Amino acid sequence: MTTIISNIEDWKKLLTEAENGSNLLQLEVAVLFENGVEINGFEIVKKDAAQDFKWTKIAYENGNLDALVRYADYLSSGYNGEKNLELAIQLYEKGAKLGCSIATFNLGIEHRNKQEFESAFRYYQKAKTINSESEDFTIAKCYYYGIGTEKDKCKAIDILNNITFPQNNQYEVDEANYMLGMLYLEGEVVEKSIKTARHYLELANQDEDHRSAQEILLIIGRTDNIL
Repeated sequence: MTTIISNIEDWKKLLTEAENGSNLLQLEVAVLFENGVEINGFEIVKKDAAQDFKWTKIAYENGNLDALVRYADYLSSGYNGEKNLELAIQLYEKGAKLGCSIATFNLGIEHRNKQEFESAFRYYQKAKTINSESEDFTIAKCYYYGIGTEKDKCKAIDILNNITFPQNNQYEVDEANYMLGMLYLEGEVVEKSIKTARHYLELANQDEDHRSAQEILLIIGRTDNIL
């Protein structure tokens, strides 16, 4: 449960309780330092990257698994000037052993950064095994392009068809629909259908912000313009 900060007294109370050892509250403090808190034009908590990093580390050291991932992310990216890729990977490995799907997936990202694509793909899959709601769009793209695994557009289609909101973010949903549209347009692994392709491309461009889908729709026409 997130603590509601309505005034400076609430903030001071939270800080005191966090200092007394609750790793959940310590992580809350870190997040508040990351985002800051302003109410009615009055700044209660000032954004402070150094304090965010400090409290994230404290929460991790006191056993908070979410803080472990957050701390590893910071070390990986060099947040607040504290880059330590070796330690970040060790933390992700620790999180993976503890059954954390996010740590497992992020470990895959680190292997990707090393161009170790097969290892990366294995960790993506492992993360999905740990948590069925874990990142699946990346797995679909790996199958689609044959990165880290044998190319299999049929498996990619199966996954793309199950990428939906809110389990996936809007960008992933739009991109999945775009890829499905292109698959039906190409007709390589599914029967070619301009009508079906148009359907998916229009879904990808629902907000009129998908330039690639728009370019293809200029060629095949939109539903509203079909005579």
